[in-house]
Amino acid sequence: MNINEVSKFYKNTNALDNISFDFEKGEIIGLVGRNGAGKSTLMKIITKNILSFNGSITINSSVGYLIEDPKLIANMSGLEHLVYFSTIYGNKFDINDFKDLLVSLDLYQILNQKVKEYSLGMKQKLAVVISILNSPDYVVLDEPTNGMDVESSYEILNVLKKLAMETNLGILISSHKLEDIEVICDRILFLENGILIGEEKISQSSQNLIQIIFSNNDDLNMFINKQELGNVFNVTQDTLTLQTNLNSSEVFRLLNELNIFIIDCHTEKNTLRNIYLDKFGGEKNEI
Repeated sequence: MNINEVSKFYKNTNALDNISFDFEKGEIIGLVGRNGAGKSTLMKIITKNILSFNGSITINSSVGYLIEDPKLIANMSGLEHLVYFSTIYGNKFDINDFKDLLVSLDLYQILNQKVKEYSLGMKQKLAVVISILNSPDYVVLDEPTNGMDVESSYEILNVLKKLAMETNLGILISSHKLEDIEVICDRILFLENGILIGEEKISQSSQNLIQIIFSNNDDLNMFINKQELGNVFNVTQDTLTLQTNLNSSEVFRLLNELNIFIIDCHTEKNTLRNIYLDKFGGEKNEI
């Protein structure tokens, strides 16, 4: 799938501005941003729920989706929903094809109950299953763990990760739960005011951030020129931050080799929450 220079205008508001990225089968992409950043608008364009926009989207495959609240019928059972939506997709529902999935989501044993008796989390799980009934190549999920407790969230995230690995399903997911995005995604796109302001591979969010304070600027520059441990940023007169897969002991080894004495060194994990707060503002100890 290719999203190319997609823009969307509402009267005087630019909801999306020149969004471009590629989306491969089997890949899980997280879409992150504040409320009103344009996430839902982009998802609706990709799933053809919004047809009027500038730019182009090239999709040579089927796309399932769950956007905003699940559209379920209170007096129908879970099983009736699966049969009904399968019929809409032109298929005959065979429960044996989905039994393992339904069991893993704790839905199998309540399929004959009316949906009005389901918790919000169970409704979300059912809606996710409905989104993949027609065996799409891609699925777009807007806040799929909304209303779920931690255990249920991890159940559905594990199922989605397994589907991506075993069936090559491409997944685009948005969530305000950054821990969900960090657990499941391969890549993260950051949206702000309709603009794609950054992209991060999830491997980078698990790296260490090592802040080093040097005794003088010459030592700092020597370290920058000699080190091959990772990426250097936030450089000042006597301080820098090193992003690396290695721990601080490797850094100290190089400092000793270069005969550099430092004033201080501080290490923290480069979590997705820290990356988010760096991009959108806020204190790193905020929840």
